[in-house]
Amino acid sequence: MTTEPTGTQPDRSALRAELESTRKDFHELLVSLSDEDWKKKSANPAWSVGQLVWHLTWGLEFTPKAVGYCRKGKAPNPPSWLVAPGNVLITRFGSRGATRASAGEKYDRSHAVILETLGGVRDDEWHKGTRAYGIDYTIESLFREVSAHFREHEADIMKGLGRV
Repeated sequence: MTTEPTGTQPDRSALRAELESTRKDFHELLVSLSDEDWKKKSANPAWSVGQLVWHLTWGLEFTPKAVGYCRKGKAPNPPSWLVAPGNVLITRFGSRGATRASAGEKYDRSHAVILETLGGVRDDEWHKGTRAYGIDYTIESLFREVSAHFREHEADIMKGLGRV
């Protein structure tokens, strides 16, 4: 998938600011969670609060990889009936032993790689895209998805904790 260039390029500094703001909000959420909160169910029926926080950190690792997929125009696309259950299992197993501290560290490591990746995007690449795991992306949309994904699951966490 490649979209036609519009002649306008995304504002790289605005994208960086959005990513930094999301990182700040993620850490504020982490600080607000108690050990008891970590174990509670979120509003997402698949995961606890801690699992959902880990899912967010794990999801960040997808962005730089997916930029590479978009550059090539090709990405993994397993059958749709495997994607959601696979995501649930990866999160449940991957989050075992995760703590607020380890989630914060994992987020920061991945965030640094995302910023490095953002800095390496050429002006003629923003429109390049592909379908990955059943979702259409462009390089630009991948960077915007970081904040959208956080907002989606932040709402699940807050609702599960009765904070809305």
